[in-house]
Amino acid sequence: MSAADKIRSLPRIVSIALGSLIIVLVAYLDDVAGGNLSFLSFYLIPVSFFIWLTTRRLGVLISILCATLWFAGDASYKGYMSISGASYLNMSIELVLFFLVTFLLSSLKEALGINEELARVDALTGAVNRRAFYDLAGREIARLERYKHPFTVAYMDIDNFKVVNYRYGHKTGDQLLRSVADTVRKNLRKLDIVSRFGGDEFTILLPETGAEAAQVVLSRMRNVLLNMMEANRWPVTFTFGTVTFLKPPSSVEEMVKKVGGLMYLGKDSGMNTIEQEIVNA
Repeated sequence: MSAADKIRSLPRIVSIALGSLIIVLVAYLDDVAGGNLSFLSFYLIPVSFFIWLTTRRLGVLISILCATLWFAGDASYKGYMSISGASYLNMSIELVLFFLVTFLLSSLKEALGINEELARVDALTGAVNRRAFYDLAGREIARLERYKHPFTVAYMDIDNFKVVNYRYGHKTGDQLLRSVADTVRKNLRKLDIVSRFGGDEFTILLPETGAEAAQVVLSRMRNVLLNMMEANRWPVTFTFGTVTFLKPPSSVEEMVKKVGGLMYLGKDSGMNTIEQEIVNA
């Protein structure tokens, strides 16, 4: 995780505290400098900080605060008796500038967030993609190392998927993949992750889930999927390879290799099965 990502992941209260500290520092330096140096541009630092790490609404409030502090500092140096209509006009212009920065940065932040989300999602099924799965699985491995809470990973393959594409066409095949992804999501908790790993293969990450609980969840899910396939007259079944990790694997690659190997073992054994293993040493 980069330094920028670490900053963006700070708790909201920490971001507000840091932003407030920046405001105090800029206001103090503005007061010390008096009229020898214009600190208007420096007030854009806390404004930008709040917008990027919090919300647009809070950014608007901070813009008003910073414009007021700049105006008060300028008036204090010149003398409050010398405040004129031009001074208030300048303050209004600076406030408009802060609002403009607030709007532009918040819009950019929103656009980047959308692009980042799209880069992590499979366009066809809406499931997270392989890249996002590796990132999330890496975090789960780190959590297991730290807190010793088990997690389970399942590798699922759609048996005879090529038959659907050949018999009914790729449009129907795409519909099947979307239906599978939607059904899996609906039968998982919000914290669970379903990923399209490529073609007709999916991975499922079940945080803080032991072997028994995973077996119950995946068996129920497989039955729901089979019933849906039967209702649509799609001649496919599902083979799962499932590994519960009580000890963290050395890497995500090792984890995927192990759970994928179990899935292919199930394929070789006749398909439409759930192969399960526990790693505790």
